Parts: sequence; C-alpha cells; structure tokens
Amino acid sequence: MYGIHGLCRVEDIQVPSFIERGKERDFYVMVADADEKGLLYVPVESEAERLREVTDVDTAKKLIREPAEKEDMNLCGGKKSEPIVSAIIKRNEAPEMMSLVKTLYLLRMRREKEGKKFAAVDEKHLMTAEKLLFSELAYSLHCEAEDIRQQVQETVKAG
Repeated sequence: MYGIHGLCRVEDIQVPSFIERGKERDFYVMVADADEKGLLYVPVESEAERLREVTDVDTAKKLIREPAEKEDMNLCGGKKSEPIVSAIIKRNEAPEMMSLVKTLYLLRMRREKEGKKFAAVDEKHLMTAEKLLFSELAYSLHCEAEDIRQQVQETVKAG
C-alpha cells in the first residue's frame, strides 16, 4: 500500500534514467492497482515510511465485522471536516480508514433520516476512502471490492 495510490505492485527496484548523474539512488518501480498504465517511482530510502504491507486476512475480517455502534470520529460533515478527512485518506491506514467509512455511512444515514442531503464533499471523500480501503481488503480476502462494501454497509445498518 502506498498512500493515496492504494494497492500497488512492486515491479522492480532500479535507478531510473531521469535521475541526475551523481545523485543516483534506488527507486521502487510500482504499478498502482487503480492505474495499470502508469508507473510510480518511489525512492526506497525516503518513502519507506509511506509504504506498508497489505492488511492481513484476520485483521481485514475483524475490520469488516466490527459493529459501528458509535461514530468513532466526531465529524460534523461538510467542509468543516475536510482537513481531518483529507489527512486520514492521505495516511491510508486500514483501521482509521474503516472508522472513517463507517462514520460517513452513519452520517449519511442520519442526514437521510432528518430529510437532509449528504454533503457532496462527504460523498467524494467516502468514495475515495471506499475505493482505497475496499480494494485492499478485497485483495486480502480474495474477493471483489463490492462484496466488502455490502458487508460493511450491512454491519453499519445492524450496528
């Protein structure tokens, strides 16, 4: 997993041709699951903290089945929450992302119940978080991202 690029496959470790002579260093050459045509060049040394292993099977199952009894995050929604939500998405840590997704689901359900609209910015963030998180969990569990979405939505509704 690599930040907002999500699930990636390391194709190679090399010194790319665009690096200035005398400043050579190794880069991971990666392909993001979301964009098979593009290559990501990630410095091995300086970006290592932003790379992480994909969530393991047991953790993935636990994240999905944990009930959403309460909103773990105190988000009011809309533009006021945007800096917090953007930072969470940028970090892209599975437990925090699942908490965000479940919180946004609960916020959307509450807004619908009140007869109010779910803010467009919240919908955009929810779609981004779902895409990143659900593709990771689907990879871990050898299933489709849509299966993960349905399971999480059922957990939130039951919680």
